[in-house]
Amino acid sequence: MLEAFIENHVLNQILRQAKHVLDAEQRVNDMKVKQEFAYYSLNKAEKAFESLTNQQLELLKPLVSIKNEADFNHYKDSLEPYCIPFQPTTDAQLKKLFKKAKKLHPPHLTPDDFLHLTYLSWYDKGSMKKFIVRELEGSVKGLSGSFVPSPQNGICHFCHHMGAVGLFTVDVKTDTKNHNYKALSNYICQDEANCNAHITDTEKLDFLFDYVRGK
Repeated sequence: MLEAFIENHVLNQILRQAKHVLDAEQRVNDMKVKQEFAYYSLNKAEKAFESLTNQQLELLKPLVSIKNEADFNHYKDSLEPYCIPFQPTTDAQLKKLFKKAKKLHPPHLTPDDFLHLTYLSWYDKGSMKKFIVRELEGSVKGLSGSFVPSPQNGICHFCHHMGAVGLFTVDVKTDTKNHNYKALSNYICQDEANCNAHITDTEKLDFLFDYVRGK
């Protein structure tokens, strides 16, 4: 039986290519051009993985046959069983990750929600902090920082999507002995679910975690 092998951000990459095929089907008249573009898009989807088995390749292949919205939705549904869910976190785990926080108010998520997460996050209005949880190297890591919603739309540092953002700032200790800190700030999505629905790579997100951990 084929095991789950698609991470959320990779699923977003695949579906972006599938959407391109659907758009081309609706806007391009030349059949040859549409077919070539469909296979080009499939190739890009396949390159989101380091390697693929024949079974996995077969699962992705129907991307080239998308002709309408129903085909797109059917293709999306066919991938769902093979998505790797985000590791659910317990209250005890979160308290261990964020020891300095007096109270934590993580979102209540369904199993389906965890299926579409690259990272878990929430904003606490009382402390004006945003908390981010990410699975790295087989374990759950967390970081928090101040978050100031912006009155203007902008591009998210994580998902590169235009929308409602806020300035997320983390203080990184640079000198333990003298208690020196350096602030690192980036604009990220206000809506965590929206960000998880658009993120197609984890480079910027993982860099932030590595930077905070001093890697």
